[in-house]
Amino acid sequence: MKREEARAFVGAGPFRLLKYFIISGFAVIAIVTFLLGAFLYTRNVDTLLKGAENYARLLAENLNYNIYNGFYAPLKARGVRMDLRKWDQFGSLDALIKDFTYGLNIQRIKIIDPSGKIIYSTEYDLIGKMEEKPSPFERAVAGRDVTVIREVKTTPAFWQGTWVTETYYPLREVTGNFWMLGNIYGVIQVTQDVSQQYGMVYRSIIAIILAAVGLMAFMFVALTLIVRRGEQILLERAREQKRLEEQLQQSEKLASIGQMVATLAHEIRNPLGIIKSSAEVLLKKENPDAGRIKKFSGIIVEESTRLSAILTDFLDFAKPRLPDLKVIDLRDVIAKVRNNLEQEIQARGIRWVQPEPAGFEPLVAGDVNLLYQAFLNMAINAFDAMDDGGTFTITLEKQDSRVSVNFADDGHGIKDEELAKVFTPFFTTNEMGTGLGLSVVHNIVTAHGGEVTVASKPGAGAVFTVVLPAENSREYLAGNGGRVGDAV
Repeated sequence: MKREEARAFVGAGPFRLLKYFIISGFAVIAIVTFLLGAFLYTRNVDTLLKGAENYARLLAENLNYNIYNGFYAPLKARGVRMDLRKWDQFGSLDALIKDFTYGLNIQRIKIIDPSGKIIYSTEYDLIGKMEEKPSPFERAVAGRDVTVIREVKTTPAFWQGTWVTETYYPLREVTGNFWMLGNIYGVIQVTQDVSQQYGMVYRSIIAIILAAVGLMAFMFVALTLIVRRGEQILLERAREQKRLEEQLQQSEKLASIGQMVATLAHEIRNPLGIIKSSAEVLLKKENPDAGRIKKFSGIIVEESTRLSAILTDFLDFAKPRLPDLKVIDLRDVIAKVRNNLEQEIQARGIRWVQPEPAGFEPLVAGDVNLLYQAFLNMAINAFDAMDDGGTFTITLEKQDSRVSVNFADDGHGIKDEELAKVFTPFFTTNEMGTGLGLSVVHNIVTAHGGEVTVASKPGAGAVFTVVLPAENSREYLAGNGGRVGDAV
C-alpha cells in the first residue's frame, strides 16, 4: 500500500472522528472559558463596585452628618442663607471636608445643589459648573444613593487608564433619629480611585484565561502527538495487512494454479486413455471388420473433440479476450446459438421458447463472438440440467439503460449451498464437466460492464440473468475503447 493510500485509509477511520472531537472539544472549552471569564469579570467588578459603594455610603453618611452639624445647621440657626460664594462660608466648609477626609483614599468630593450646580469641589476649577445630564445626580436628588464605575482616560494607552467609582448621596437635614427623612438640600459626590483594585481583578481574569489557553495548548499538543502516533501505528498495521493480503493472494493463486493443473491433468488423462485403448484395439486386430473400425474411430473422434473442448475452456479461463465493443442485436446472437444447437435440441427433446421483446430493440454494446460463447455455455448448462427434456425459455427485458437476458430451465435446480459457488472456477456437479463454463461466462459478462446472477430452488429449475449496457451507453463504449458499428 502506498503511503498516500494508507494515510487516506487512516484519515477515513476512527482517528478522523477523534480529530473532530478534539477540534469541537477545544471550541467548547474556548467558549466556556470566555463565558467563565466574562462571568468572573462581571462578578468581581460587581464585588468591587459594591465594596466601593458601601465605603462611599458610610463616608457620605458621616460627612453629611458633619456638614449638617458643623456647617449647615449653625448657618440656619443664625438665619444666614448658605452661600459658598462667600469666602468665610467656603473656607469653613472646605476646612471641615479636608479635615474629615485627610488620609482617606478619596480622589474628589463635590457638593451639588438641587438645581445641578456644583457649589463646592475639592477640585476648585469645577465650582460654578453644572452637572452633566443625564447623570446619577438626578436619582440622588430624588432620595436614592447611586454608585457607578467608569474609566478616566489619562493617556492614549488603554492599559494606563484610571478607574474610579462615583457615589452620589443626598445631603439631608438631620432631624433626630429619623434623619433619613430630612429635607434634601443638595447632593454630595464622592469619587474614589479604584485602579489598583480593578487592575487586580483584570489581571486575575487574564491569568485565568491564559491558564485555560495554556491548558488547551498543552492538551492540543498532547492529543496531536497521540493521534499522530496512532496514525503511525495504523499505517504500519495497514502496510502489514496489505503485505499479508498479498501473501494470501499469492497463496490463493498458487493453490488455484495447482488445482487447475490437477483438474487439467485429470480431464486430459481420461480422453487420452480412451483414445489410447481404442487405438490399441485397432492395432491388435490385423483385419478388423468395418463396423469395429467405424465404432472405435468414432470413439477416438469423440474423445479428441472432448479433449479439444477441455483445452478451449482452460484457455478461455486462463487468458480471457478483451471485448471488441459494437452495437449488436441480442436476438441475432441468440438465433446463432439456437441454430448451432438445433440437433442437440431435437435429440434431447427440449422445447425452446423465446418471446419477442415488449416494445424495445434489444441492442447492446458488446462483442458478438464473446457473447455467443457465453450464451452457448448458458444454454448447454441448462440442457444438462434437464435430464428428460423440458422447456428452455429466453426472455429479453429493458432495465433503464441496460438490457437483461433471462435463461430459464425447468431442470433439477441448484441446491442452496451450491448457489454461491456456481461461478467459482472448477466447481461442477457434472462428472464430465471442468467447472469452468460458468466462470468463463462470468468473465465475459464482467468484461462487458455487466453482471450475471442466478436464482434457483431444488427441483424447480434455475434462472440465470445476464445484464448488459444498452446500445445508447456511449460513455461506456468510449471508456472501454469500443467502437459503434452494425450488428454482426
